[in-house]
Amino acid sequence: MKYLEVGKIVSPHAIKGEVKVMITTSLPDVRFKKGNTLYVLFDKEYKEIKIDTFRMHKGMALISFNGITNINDVLEYVDKTIYVDKEALNALDDDNYYYDDLIGLSAYNEETLIGEVIDVMEVPQGAILVIKNGDKESLVPFVDEFIDSVDLENGKIYINPIEGLL
Repeated sequence: MKYLEVGKIVSPHAIKGEVKVMITTSLPDVRFKKGNTLYVLFDKEYKEIKIDTFRMHKGMALISFNGITNINDVLEYVDKTIYVDKEALNALDDDNYYYDDLIGLSAYNEETLIGEVIDVMEVPQGAILVIKNGDKESLVPFVDEFIDSVDLENGKIYINPIEGLL
């Protein structure tokens, strides 16, 4: 299985087994829906969790899972990352991509290699690609003005940079 990160458990919330999750997915209401199966990484082993409850509170997800109703039973999950099985995800519409699919692509300006996408940062204005070329990193907004095309099959992304962007 291939896993995609959807959040990180940051702390318990109250005493009834709920935890606060910092969201790293664009669809928290879909990913954390009651009954969904997600995975928590414990020392290179993925443990299955089944979502019991989900709600948003102050920009964080509050979830309970696996029938846990006591704060002491969720403490071992704090600071753990939550993943979804990529195979269980629906296909995205054209021009929409999972960040995990973009990382590792070779970035080109026409036929000139610019570097490699090493990360995708989420900011309030949208996504920003982090492209590394040697010791230099460039930030490129993932918007139509700068992205000509994405070719996942060949591992390439074509960028249309403006002066000073790279």
